[in-house]
Amino acid sequence: MRKLILITCLTILLALSFGCGETGDQPGVLGSKFVGGMEGLSIMFAPGSLPDQVFDTNQPFGISIVLTNKGDYTIENSADATVKISGIDPVDFGLSTSDLMQDSPTSIRGAQKDVQGQVIQGETVSLEFPASGGSFAHQKEIAGSVTYNIRADVCYKYGTTANTKLCILEDILGTTGSQGKLCQINQEKPVDNSGAPVQIAAFRESVSSNNKVSFVFKIQHSGTGTVHEVGSECAKEFQQKDKVHVRVDTGVSDGLQCSGLTGGSASGSVYEGDTQLLNGEREIRCTQTVNSPTDLEKLVTIELTYDYDQYISQQLEVTHAGG
Repeated sequence: MRKLILITCLTILLALSFGCGETGDQPGVLGSKFVGGMEGLSIMFAPGSLPDQVFDTNQPFGISIVLTNKGDYTIENSADATVKISGIDPVDFGLSTSDLMQDSPTSIRGAQKDVQGQVIQGETVSLEFPASGGSFAHQKEIAGSVTYNIRADVCYKYGTTANTKLCILEDILGTTGSQGKLCQINQEKPVDNSGAPVQIAAFRESVSSNNKVSFVFKIQHSGTGTVHEVGSECAKEFQQKDKVHVRVDTGVSDGLQCSGLTGGSASGSVYEGDTQLLNGEREIRCTQTVNSPTDLEKLVTIELTYDYDQYISQQLEVTHAGG
């Protein structure tokens, strides 16, 4: 009986121990101010705006595209979000090429959290096509029917902000041991990402020398679209595909250097440059000179900017009005 009671008590203690380890935030985890997620803009055809079928003559129609900002980044400049309709020759529908492309009518505010932590949804905008007004209308009779694959692409500038922390110790080499230290240098750090299709997937800090720490972070494309060089308007050339601008700020006045960034430059606590993702990811390595009379943690902010392209498609059948 005593043995049974002892086993039962040990089981309860172990369950409580594991339960406590799994609830609540881990020590050092930053309280997230971001909405999070892996989306930027979402794109959809407004319900009922693009019919499944039209007659070959005398049936005008329009296309309405709805954009909703699901991530944290605000698209301030309306020209930084452009929608293009493709899949048809505009002449066949009585239009010109310019009728199939237009910018967002306004800026598109990102989602955000209020002071109570409640999510305020991002802004939604609608774009009506043809861009010049009027309507689509098939221009000539056909025999039977033909099906077009109508595609709507949105190319937009977007950004990611990720926060993490560096551990900086007076005894950086750990000659006095690690027990009782404010933080540990040689370990992976938690990362808090804003909602965006490109994320910082991992961040690990280590000792580099008696007055330097190093850190490696992984940039990872997690969305469903394609990444392009910022300002390229989603150009498809190899040199401009999968390209991300990276800005690292450690908050330490100088001594920051990063490898893996082309055109990289340092200014105070900031290092920035461009990198090209390979198979959707890339690791960047940085070293930071430190000289602190006490143990402390420093906020590290990593900002990524890029152009992003994604699309939707829907079939349109054009049928001869005579059957």
